[in-house]
Amino acid sequence: MDTLVQVETDINFQKRKKVTWIVFSLLSLCLIAGLIYYFLVFRFYQSTDNAYVQADVTWVMPKVSGEVLELIISDNQVVKKGEPLAILDHRDYQARYDQARSVVSLKEAALGVQQQNEKSAHSTIAEANSGVLAAEADLSRLKKDFSRYQDLLKDGVITRQNFEGIQSQYLAAQAQLSKAQATVHSAEAQLGSLQASRAQLLADIQSAHATSDLYQIDLSSAKIISPVSGKVGSLAIQKGSRVSPQTRLMAIIPEKSLYVQANFKETQIEKMHIGQKVNLKIDAYPSLSYTGKIESFSPASGATFSLMPPDNATGNFNKVVQRIPVRISIDSTPHIELIKPGMSVKATVDLRT
Repeated sequence: MDTLVQVETDINFQKRKKVTWIVFSLLSLCLIAGLIYYFLVFRFYQSTDNAYVQADVTWVMPKVSGEVLELIISDNQVVKKGEPLAILDHRDYQARYDQARSVVSLKEAALGVQQQNEKSAHSTIAEANSGVLAAEADLSRLKKDFSRYQDLLKDGVITRQNFEGIQSQYLAAQAQLSKAQATVHSAEAQLGSLQASRAQLLADIQSAHATSDLYQIDLSSAKIISPVSGKVGSLAIQKGSRVSPQTRLMAIIPEKSLYVQANFKETQIEKMHIGQKVNLKIDAYPSLSYTGKIESFSPASGATFSLMPPDNATGNFNKVVQRIPVRISIDSTPHIELIKPGMSVKATVDLRT
């Protein structure tokens, strides 16, 4: 009986010993596999779940004030660049633009009259110069007669009365020449005044054109145009709303503007660089996989840009591992339309790439 118990005990001991070795062997294999995986794979990856989908949001704001007459688009609608979004009441701007165009037409008409006056002044100057030439010719002829009559008077050939007659004609010719020259100077002065007025008119026309252009810009700004192609969100207006240049009408998420901002610990970025491949797992779609690449690193930690950055010189210093924001692009994929800004992401960087 004792012998049977002893044999059974030995058998159980051998079984337990065998199970122990099997368990130990399996644990050793798992440890070795874990070490191999760590040295060959795991140590080449850095991951964080402190990551979110971001996008370059474009806020649409009007350039002018007015009432919304027509709202062309709706919330969550896809729009193209240059597509009209809404139309504001533009009657005031239309009236101002028409008035500015009338001022431009008035100034241009005045310039036309001024140009005709300048042509008339040029004709007057030409006529006055002809008068000067005629007076000079008359004076030259009478000067010769006056000299001849002086000699004849000395010789007693003519009477003093005859001499005084030619002398008065000579003096009258001198006066006529002076008058003709004065007429030329007067006409030239009038032309100079007209030319100065023309320069002022040209400046007035330029100013009127500039005012007209400004009112035209205001008029065209009454039609709200999409600055980018994308999807409308956060629509904050309705038909009849009163808006001003400070009013945020809506947001547009531009096409292909999605990216991931991953906040890695400062101890993780030693071997990271731009261009490395990143595996992305979005919490909303755990069955889908996305990839991307590192685009850039923030120039400072997230705490540096906070409203109240930490002051480590106060005497109450506690070392905290800082986070460095890393921008990651998202590769094109058929499921990229499912991604929305604000979604949580787990980002894993492959340091071997």
